[in-house]
Amino acid sequence: MQPRTRISNAHTVKSRYGAMTILAMTCLLWALVASPPAYAQDVQRIAAVVNEKVISIFDVQQRMRLLISSSGLPNNAETQRRIAPQVLRELIDEALQNQEADRLNIRITQVEIDDAIGQIESSNNLPAGEFEAFVTRQGISFNAALNQIRSNLSWQKLLSRTVRPTVEIGDEEIDDVIARIVASAGVTEYRVGEILLPIDNPADTADIRVLAGRLVEQLRDGAEFQAVAQQFSKSATAATGGDIGWVQPGELGPALDSVIINLARLEVSDPIEVPEGIQIVILIDQRTNEPPDQNDRTVALRQMLLQAAADAPPGSIDTHMQTARAISSSVRGCDDFAAAAAEAGTPQPATPARFQLKDLNAELRALASQLEVGEASTPIRVPSGVQVLMICERQDDIGPNRDEIRLTLERERIGMLSRRYLRDLRRSAFVDLRV
Repeated sequence: MQPRTRISNAHTVKSRYGAMTILAMTCLLWALVASPPAYAQDVQRIAAVVNEKVISIFDVQQRMRLLISSSGLPNNAETQRRIAPQVLRELIDEALQNQEADRLNIRITQVEIDDAIGQIESSNNLPAGEFEAFVTRQGISFNAALNQIRSNLSWQKLLSRTVRPTVEIGDEEIDDVIARIVASAGVTEYRVGEILLPIDNPADTADIRVLAGRLVEQLRDGAEFQAVAQQFSKSATAATGGDIGWVQPGELGPALDSVIINLARLEVSDPIEVPEGIQIVILIDQRTNEPPDQNDRTVALRQMLLQAAADAPPGSIDTHMQTARAISSSVRGCDDFAAAAAEAGTPQPATPARFQLKDLNAELRALASQLEVGEASTPIRVPSGVQVLMICERQDDIGPNRDEIRLTLERERIGMLSRRYLRDLRRSAFVDLRV
């Protein structure tokens, strides 16, 4: 009879699942690496049962190949031995996620799957429609790839419906971030990528440390960080290849700060133990946070030109000046200005032209900086005639983007709640590991 591990209540899951996973994986590795069984036997042999979902040895092998291929890791017995525990845990988690999505009646359409495949093809420079042939050439079942795509989509949709509506980022939180950024003018900022391997059960710690060390070795040997992060990381940044964005000392905590400031550009860190688990970071770039240049502000403007040659008689210029003054004093707003300019012989584009202040000449820059939005300037004599300007829109604040800060805070909060949600599903699950 095959050895079995039955876990059927929350306390047992927490205390025994991680430890028994390590024990079970010792036997499973022989099945996966040392002497792989025949195809039919692969499909029939059971690696685990998650509530009522069966995960076969074949499922584990196929996911392992998919993960190795997409992350650029070497396809050898050593790599398979190192990542097998992570692969089985991933499949167990996906089963729990899919069951929860089914319970909440979450459905993924074919259009959503096709869109996701199209994004994968685009990001991997594959011609449209070549994804199936690509994975097949890697010796991977197309259904195995589809299962992962479908699982990711359903979990993200579930989070959108159940978790995201509960996340509210207050203006005071954004203000705090902006205040830190403003106060740090002249401080070096770091653009960082991350791979987070969470440890929900202390019994898994040794396994995950081994996996983290193996990933660092492969990343330093040339594996692509973004691809590895997409496959292994459990942070909310996994979808963007682990890219956290620009951060300053103090934003990520002392453990990470002390590592990041000592990394060279594109250097990968050793595994770092953090409260959530184990983290691997890469320094993508760094810069000094300089105060914003006010001339980087953007303006949307309309302009009217009553043309006259440089040597035109004074009477002609006076006529143009009178016309320009009449228009300038009477129009209100950009739509009114556009109609008056077109009637005076200066057709206007459908939308106002956009410029950064630094791209305008000194005279126009000063004018564009001071004019009220929707107010026409006084006529300006230029070599080609008489010009009138109106500002339709002006970017007054070029400091930190509040919307971007809000999205970053939301992403972090959703990532934390997502991991907590999955942890609760594990605790209440019936997991039967079989090898």
